[in-house]
Amino acid sequence: MTVPLTHQVKLEHMDLSLSSLRIVRPRDLDKMQESLHRSGQLNPVIVRKHEALFQVLDGFKRWHSAERLGWDCLQAMVLDVPIAQGKALMLSYNRVTRSLFDYDEALVVHSLSKEHMIDQAGISTLTGYSRSWVCRRLALIEKLSAGVRDQLRLGVISNSHARSVVKLPRGNQDEITRIIVDNNISCRDSAVLIDKFLQASTAREQQYVISHPMEVIASSLERSDVFDSRLSRHGNRLLNTIELLLFQHNIFTGQINHYNSSKLKSIELDILSGRLCKLEKSTGRVLYILENKTGK
Repeated sequence: MTVPLTHQVKLEHMDLSLSSLRIVRPRDLDKMQESLHRSGQLNPVIVRKHEALFQVLDGFKRWHSAERLGWDCLQAMVLDVPIAQGKALMLSYNRVTRSLFDYDEALVVHSLSKEHMIDQAGISTLTGYSRSWVCRRLALIEKLSAGVRDQLRLGVISNSHARSVVKLPRGNQDEITRIIVDNNISCRDSAVLIDKFLQASTAREQQYVISHPMEVIASSLERSDVFDSRLSRHGNRLLNTIELLLFQHNIFTGQINHYNSSKLKSIELDILSGRLCKLEKSTGRVLYILENKTGK
């Protein structure tokens, strides 16, 4: 078996055509630039021979960061593999670290399916992932609306959000996603909201879900008792109280961190400050109870 060679390769000789299958997020790029500046290049960029250039398979953030820092070259491991296998390797090299998001993986899988005409079984064999995994990744591209895919690509919504949104008909995805973003709804609560929308039997019920999302989520939790057969009656009551408190905590966190919180007027802040002080004291009592009860 031939051991891949490692060379110093000039940035200008690297082909970034496969960067369309990766989302380079500004925050991650800043971290990589800081790492290169502080510690130098720790791992080689993975490339394949492609005509007169070296096509990058893994290391797009390193390339962009090196360019920012004014570097001329990067250490690169050169592979001699066909393009389809090279795309599969884009998944393999990030499998352990999970540095790829679901959508990045979906872009690669979709490319293998559409550009190379490989069926799901073939992609499963080529990548080492199960057919169900391949099917789920394809759904993120094929079943999500273009607007939702843009939100996911930009990091406005998470992969967990997208896995819930993909259950919706395309015609409803953009509107529900807008509600999730505008109200800063967590992944868990988004799943509840979407399930309620799908369970609605009339257009009027669906419209109520759209118009009153937070009320629907709160009502759903209040009506659904959590039960554990290992617990006593009091234990289950306590369990339900904990679940309700966690739910309200998620809602509060989402609302207080919402961008509209920074736009509140002085009179609004005056009205809310008293309740926030009361909440702070109450939170302190809860923390005291947890420290003592869990300690025992």
